[in-house]
Amino acid sequence: MRTFLFFILTAAILTPAFFACKHSGSGKNVAPNDSIPQVLSALNAAIAKEPKDASLYAQRSEYYVRRELFNNALSDINKAIELDPKYVQAYTGLSGIYLLMGKPQESLDALNRVLKFDDKNADVYLKKAKLYLVMKDYENCALSIQKTLEIDPDQADAYFLKGMALMENDKMEQAIESFQRSVAISQAHFDALMQLGYIYESREPKMSIEYFKSAVKANPQSTEALYNLGLLYQENNQPEKAVQSYETINKLDPGNKFAFYNTGYVNLVYLQDYKKAETYFTKAIEIDPNYTDAWYNRGYCYELLKEKEKARSDYQQVLKIKVNDPKAVEGMNRIDKIN
Repeated sequence: MRTFLFFILTAAILTPAFFACKHSGSGKNVAPNDSIPQVLSALNAAIAKEPKDASLYAQRSEYYVRRELFNNALSDINKAIELDPKYVQAYTGLSGIYLLMGKPQESLDALNRVLKFDDKNADVYLKKAKLYLVMKDYENCALSIQKTLEIDPDQADAYFLKGMALMENDKMEQAIESFQRSVAISQAHFDALMQLGYIYESREPKMSIEYFKSAVKANPQSTEALYNLGLLYQENNQPEKAVQSYETINKLDPGNKFAFYNTGYVNLVYLQDYKKAETYFTKAIEIDPNYTDAWYNRGYCYELLKEKEKARSDYQQVLKIKVNDPKAVEGMNRIDKIN
């Protein structure tokens, strides 16, 4: 089973939402398309005009976070909290900054400060669960998830995190139930759909295909979902659908060598369209001139097309990159035997 990359949990913690600066003050958001100096200049001017507006300090803190100026970010977010001691988003921003600085305990402490005046905040308990899961503190992760669900029984993210924790502890069947519960609550829960897709790859490929199809529907821009869907189609004798998935990736990410390579592979092995396969292998080579598999398979296409010298040239290129590559050596031997 290809396990869904665990960094999604950390990514979920460090998204801009963690540093959200919603506030009832009069602070104005700065257009994200402005240049960096203009953004900072505008924030400085706004703060000078309204020095008691906590949201402006939170916005400037987020600006500094995005540029990894964490000490500046800390100074501003703490100022926001000083101005408004019950500014929840400022505390979650503080938590996020500490996490980025590699201080998970301080990150948790910031979240706990919220619970002292707002102990029914499901979002904060959920953030604590994410932190505990990244830290592999499964007991406290479970407690935080339980608190989240007591407040908000239909919190899809909580069931997803529960599933991840269970999977980390080799409780796969229970994990599946949690992921499925997450999807039942939110049919477009991308992370849960992806996880279920990976789990069912070796169990029930047809079901895995359906989960990845749903993941693509939830996030049509996800090349990861499209790639895995393409692989499943490829491995389950649906080559045309595999090509369709890979070609969608080619449009979304023209620099994705693997999608071009796999399209070539499907045309070579499953569709026996050697000329078309050669075209896609060429595109993969153009992206990565050291992609030996692409060189070899393009050479094999030339061999099947009876273009002996082109095949020889590609096999030789493989051997330049990877000395004594067995497949390339075999290819050269086949070419030498051709009259």
